[in-house]
Amino acid sequence: MVQILKAQDKKRILQPNDKALILNSVKTHLEKSYIDLELSKKMNTELDKNFRSNKYEKLTDPSEFAKLLTKDLQSVSNDPHLKVRFEPEYISKEKRNSTDILKLESERKIAMQMAEINYGFIESKILDGNIGYLNLRLFADIKYAEETATAAMNFLSNTNSIIIDLRTNGGGVPSMMQLLSSYFFDETPVLLSEFYERENQAKTQLYSLPNVKGKKFKNKPIYILTSKQTFSAAEALAYTLQHWGKAVVVGEATQGGANRAKRIHLNEEFTISVPYIKPIHPVTKTNWEGKGIQPNIETTEKNAFVYAYLNALNTTFKGKKDVLLNKIGYAFLNEKSVENAIIIFEENTKLFPTSANSWDSLGEAYFTKKDKTNALKSYKKALELDPYSGSIKAMIKKVESIPSE
Repeated sequence: MVQILKAQDKKRILQPNDKALILNSVKTHLEKSYIDLELSKKMNTELDKNFRSNKYEKLTDPSEFAKLLTKDLQSVSNDPHLKVRFEPEYISKEKRNSTDILKLESERKIAMQMAEINYGFIESKILDGNIGYLNLRLFADIKYAEETATAAMNFLSNTNSIIIDLRTNGGGVPSMMQLLSSYFFDETPVLLSEFYERENQAKTQLYSLPNVKGKKFKNKPIYILTSKQTFSAAEALAYTLQHWGKAVVVGEATQGGANRAKRIHLNEEFTISVPYIKPIHPVTKTNWEGKGIQPNIETTEKNAFVYAYLNALNTTFKGKKDVLLNKIGYAFLNEKSVENAIIIFEENTKLFPTSANSWDSLGEAYFTKKDKTNALKSYKKALELDPYSGSIKAMIKKVESIPSE
């Protein structure tokens, strides 16, 4: 019976009247709620033009129709939060869960699912040089995740600096952004963001919390890793701390989804996600919508971690840095992260250009990469600084014996 129903679902064919009703509903909700009234009018004009030109005429598959509407709306708005979806099962489930008891049961299931991934707190560790690292994959509601967040932040509280990895974080809820931000401000509440809702002209404010469970970090250097996948509440944390001068953003420009969205049922089968609340940073007087967050240190998603780590070490570490960098470089080599090892060893040769050991290590990394030219160059520089080293001479001979490609 289930298989028969699924087969019937796949054969769902949209009729011209279905599409016209959906388009009218989309236009109504955009004009009523979308955060930018002028932009909503432009999107509605685009939809009208496409309907008149019969762009949607041949589309009968509901999922494809939803995807095309989303593409057309985003082509005007450049708003990744704005989406039309064909999801009759979701709508049916929401209606079944409309009673208080069922809502509580649904929330309980969501909480259990989030607990299975530790509410997004994937990894907390202390790196060589006493640098903290937190890999955070989502921003869960603190009514579920406060204890886990507190434990992670307290674990990192004695580090010299913290790297927060948001490269694969697609966002979540503002309460987690507020909680994490609060660890980096003192007891006097600081305005993190204002929020404006066009439909009812309402304005609200979000402040840092005066107290958190555990230590506050206050003046420790913070690094936030970003990528093209970083989105929504994850962007909010990066943007807020960056423009309050609390964090250095390292990596790629983010997606650019600043405005908060709500999911509206268009009918029994289709929904639309409508951004309806706009955050406004108290320093910039704007946000990152459509632009993304521009990193302070721009690099690839892959290299963001190593450059943040290096910057944190150069800012905070007071011991024998050449020894530490050499240790870190070899740790990367052992993990088969040859590119990261090269970046570390190259930094060591820049900081300590007269250290034969630094050049020797760089040569080994290039040799592991099978880069004969740079391996020879590095080993010869090491030999110039330590002309009596038998091991360096042996490596030069070994590299020179490798046939050139």
